[in-house]
Amino acid sequence: MNKFFKNKKLNYFIFGILIVVAILIWLAVFQNKAANYDLKIVFCDVGQGDAIFIQKSVNEDFLIDGGPDNSVLTCLGNNMPYYDRKIKSIILTHPHADHLTGLIEVLKRYEIEEVWITGVSDNSANYLEFQKIITEKKIPTKIAKSGEMIENSQDLSLKILYPLTSLEGQKFDNLNLSSIVIRLDYHNLSALFTGDLEESKQSDLIKNYSQLKSDILKVPHHGSADSLLTEFLSQVNPSVAVISIGENNRYGHPSSKTLDKLKKISGLKVYRTDKNGEIKILSNGQGYEVQTSK
Repeated sequence: MNKFFKNKKLNYFIFGILIVVAILIWLAVFQNKAANYDLKIVFCDVGQGDAIFIQKSVNEDFLIDGGPDNSVLTCLGNNMPYYDRKIKSIILTHPHADHLTGLIEVLKRYEIEEVWITGVSDNSANYLEFQKIITEKKIPTKIAKSGEMIENSQDLSLKILYPLTSLEGQKFDNLNLSSIVIRLDYHNLSALFTGDLEESKQSDLIKNYSQLKSDILKVPHHGSADSLLTEFLSQVNPSVAVISIGENNRYGHPSSKTLDKLKKISGLKVYRTDKNGEIKILSNGQGYEVQTSK
C-alpha cells in the first residue's frame, strides 16, 4: 500500500513537472514569435474617441491623439515597459475633446520630446490646459503641414499628408476638416491614420497624392456617415480597417452607410474597438499579425 501511494505521488510529481516544462516551452515560442515583430501599432480602447500608440523600439514611441478621458494611460501602461517613461512625439490631430482630453494627463506623467498640432484657433478649456502644460514643461511644438516628417529613420517613416498648408491661427467651424493625416511606412507595411477628416477634404488627398494605397486604414471620424469618400477608400484599398468607437455610443457610429462601403473592398477585414477592444498590429515590415483583447 505504501509503495502504491509513493508511486502515485511520484506520478503526480512527474506530471506536474511535465506541465511546467510545457508551459515554459510555449512561453518561449510565444516570446520568440513576438520578438520577430519589431513594430507595434495599437488602437487603444478608449471608448468614443481616438488614441493610437506606435512603438518601434524603447524610446521610439509615438502617440496619435489621447481619447476622451484617461483610459489612454491604461493602454500605454499595457504596451510600454514600466521603465519607459518617454514618448518621442505626440500628435494631436485636432482639438476635439474625444482626441485631446487624455493627452493632458499623458503630458503630465511622461517625458515628451515634441508635440505636433495643427495650430488652429480653439479656446476650449481642454485645449488651453493642453497648451499651458506644453508651455510650462517647455516641450517643443511643431505645426503640421504636408511633407513634414515626424519620423524618418532608416526603416520607419511617419509623414504628414494633411493639412496641405499651415493652418496656424485659422478658425474652423468644423475642426474635423483640419485633421492631421499621417502615413506610416515600414519596409513593405503601410498605414494611413486619418483623424476625423471628412469626405469633403478627402478629395484634396486624392488630388495631391497619386499613391494612397495602404495596408491599414484608420477609418476617419469613427465611421460616421460622412467619413469615407468612395473614391478615397478605393484609392487606399486597405486589407485592414480599424474603427475607433465607444460601445452603444449616442452618435450611432459606425454608420451602416460606411460599413456598406467597407464591405465592397475585397478581402478587407474590419476591426472595431467597441467589439474587439484594444486592437494591436504587430509587424516585421514584411507581414503583420492582428491581435485583439476581445
